[in-house]
Amino acid sequence: MHARPEGATDGVWTLHATGTLSDTAPAGVDFDTSVWPPAGAVVLDTEGCYERFAARGFAYGPLFQGLTAAWRAGDTLYAEVSLPEEGIEDAAGFAVHPALLDAALHPGLLTDDDGGLPFSWEGVSLDASGATALRVRLAPVGENAMSVAAVDPAGRPVVSVARLLVRPVDADQLTGGAGQLRDALFRLEWNPVPLPEGAGTAGVALLGPDMDALADAVGDGAVRYATLADLLAADAPVPGAVLVPLTVGSDVDGMPGSVHARTAAVLALLQEWVAEERFSGSRLVVVTRGAVFTDDAPVTDLAAAAVLGLVRSAQTENPGAFGLVDLDGDSDLVLARALALDEPQLALRGGRALAARLARAAADPAAETVWSSEGTVLVTGGTGGLGGLVARHLVAERGVRRLLLTSRSGLAATGAGELVAELEGLGAEVSVAACDVADRDAVAALVAEHPFTAVVHTAGVLDDGVLNSLTGERLAAVLRPKVDGAWNLHEATRHLDLDAFVVFSSVAGVFGGAGQANYAAGNAFLDALTAYRQSLGLPAISLAWGPWQQGAGMTAGLDERDVRRAAESGMPLITIEQGLALFDAALTTGEAALVTSRLDLAAFRGRSEIPALLRGLIRTPVRRAAATGAAEGADAGLVQRLARLDREQRHEVLLDLVRASAALVLGHAAGSDIDADRAFRDLGFDSLTAVELRNRLRTATGLRLSATMVFDHPTLSALADHLLTELFGAEAETLTPVTLLPSTDDDPIVIVGMACRFPGDVASPEDLWRLV
Repeated sequence: MHARPEGATDGVWTLHATGTLSDTAPAGVDFDTSVWPPAGAVVLDTEGCYERFAARGFAYGPLFQGLTAAWRAGDTLYAEVSLPEEGIEDAAGFAVHPALLDAALHPGLLTDDDGGLPFSWEGVSLDASGATALRVRLAPVGENAMSVAAVDPAGRPVVSVARLLVRPVDADQLTGGAGQLRDALFRLEWNPVPLPEGAGTAGVALLGPDMDALADAVGDGAVRYATLADLLAADAPVPGAVLVPLTVGSDVDGMPGSVHARTAAVLALLQEWVAEERFSGSRLVVVTRGAVFTDDAPVTDLAAAAVLGLVRSAQTENPGAFGLVDLDGDSDLVLARALALDEPQLALRGGRALAARLARAAADPAAETVWSSEGTVLVTGGTGGLGGLVARHLVAERGVRRLLLTSRSGLAATGAGELVAELEGLGAEVSVAACDVADRDAVAALVAEHPFTAVVHTAGVLDDGVLNSLTGERLAAVLRPKVDGAWNLHEATRHLDLDAFVVFSSVAGVFGGAGQANYAAGNAFLDALTAYRQSLGLPAISLAWGPWQQGAGMTAGLDERDVRRAAESGMPLITIEQGLALFDAALTTGEAALVTSRLDLAAFRGRSEIPALLRGLIRTPVRRAAATGAAEGADAGLVQRLARLDREQRHEVLLDLVRASAALVLGHAAGSDIDADRAFRDLGFDSLTAVELRNRLRTATGLRLSATMVFDHPTLSALADHLLTELFGAEAETLTPVTLLPSTDDDPIVIVGMACRFPGDVASPEDLWRLV
């Protein structure tokens, strides 16, 4: 077996495997498990082992976390591994499920040596297929090599490997240390996508005071409404798409005031939309102009850019409910066609539709940001977690000799005195000032007093909550350090010849963090501001950070479950070393805004839905156009399986589904660990995890489920009953397959069809006969 990268033209192929077909049976596995665990073996600690592996760079997705127990006897390792519940159904489709086989090798990571990753396999023999659990023995057979023997829980041989060669791996190769930033440094691109012919939405309506701007784009058939109340009062079905033109500019003086006013207005509108059941089959599309920067158009409406971040979070919490379209002056007439695209956000430029995609950004190893040793570097939020890390890094690694650290508490902040002493011990001259960067006059006074040569803005606060829980006050409190603070710094320093103007943003503003609409809005503004500064010829870069490891930045309060969920979500935590390496690398790219976050693309590939932003990094099947972007009806495969069961059996199947989904959300190993009759709140659900459960069940069933689902049906069992009623009605009858053919005992000819699949997307012979 040979392979080479797709599109390679150099003719070089890599040999991956050789095999020999033989009529000689392999020798059986000599692995006696009649005494288990093995006598005299020492128990190895597997509690929290996957969090420890992730910290070393071995971040395994949820399906691959199968190691449940391990022992050591001399140099030989023994273990028990099993497939998580969500992988058991697929086990029969493999000789050995890859996640199970991989987990069988994980005991090697529990030892004190460097361990390694599988490199070369020799003498692989398969004795049985479809296993869901294994007992494993790993024994050394030479330097960096071991034999593998695996049997099922009854002791019957399953698979063996005569010699598995492993190679130690530097953590930087896995985790994106310096020079290894392939899956941690990204730029946002806007790529062309083909426009469908004709409009594909089931009707279009215009909403709000600025409807004339879009009247030509959507045609005479679009109905106009001043408010959502007017739309609800109309005696007509809600159209498939309701467009809300976001008025350019604002009556409020000043940029920060405009951002606050417009995000608050859109937040109220989104909350009204999700609260009304009649809108569940439609999509609210916010239409902006100049709110995103593309290759041929700069940002011209910074306040609208903040609104985009807010809506992205609403999209994450409510899949299919909201859309984003940004226009230029030449693309209004293709808007109706663009609404049919299965894209959460689009930019229409020159009559083309552009979709947002992440692409890898390249650091320039020959370039290096010059930090002046003569001037002063301002670090806002400098006494906090990330600010303190950056301050240490600038002094110890980048030769900065003068620092001004600001925070609202100044030297009274926890650890500020120790940080100053440490920096002064490294030879730096350090000042600390109590300054609220959201105070324009205070920032102006600060800049007038110090000859700054660079600015690093890390200040920020969190006040997370799902969309319906946010208030204008909670929105404003989170926006102030991001929006007001960054704008004040921009205005106060724009006359200075700065070496760098760096702002710390967040992936929440790019992806739309669930439960973080306020935070996403503030960070989306930062990304737009740096693009705007670059268009003015001013230095600027925004770094949209993923989550840092515990104790650093906004993740200081995370517990082990949060850490595990971060890894399972496809964004493992950034270590301090990785973060500082990304900081240095990002500043050599010349980009205005970057996503500096570890992305576990393999974890994303395992999802039923790939985020639109990652479609340029992960190959996905061609997607058909959707009318509204919302799920349409129940999942046919699930309904087919349930149709052959009676009501009690259907309830059990759906309860298993709810349990498995709840386990993934809460971080349990299996759904069987969860009491189906215990209240959701007692199980540890909050508003954010409730939304995540709703979205998982929505994907699994195809049903339109309300955001208050968990609170309306307070236990897993009650929720399973609700799903059953939604799928089949309160008095549904069992659909029994009908035998369509008589006995074939006397048939002179029997036709047997052999193929890769059944036709018509059916899953079994019974379904095939019903289809016929």
